[in-house]
Amino acid sequence: MLLISITFLLVCLCNLVHAGSYVGGYIGGGIGGVIILILDIIAIFDVLRTPRTILGKLLWILLIIFFPVGGLLIWCVCGRKTSPVV
Repeated sequence: MLLISITFLLVCLCNLVHAGSYVGGYIGGGIGGVIILILDIIAIFDVLRTPRTILGKLLWILLIIFFPVGGLLIWCVCGRKTSPVV
């Protein structure tokens, strides 16, 4: 899983380098995109440290990868709870 995260990071950074003048528009490129990427990577490592099942971890990671901003917010609000919900 760590290899997938590292590969994802390298692909995103390579796309930022090759994008040239197209980075930084109103769609979320530039520094905002890098900040979201860093926060998503931190959230993925946080998911990997939780005592969830493999399937639960995989679902959270996929949510964060496919919906970077929304998945991060949902993880911070709902996913970080470590105590069982009554």
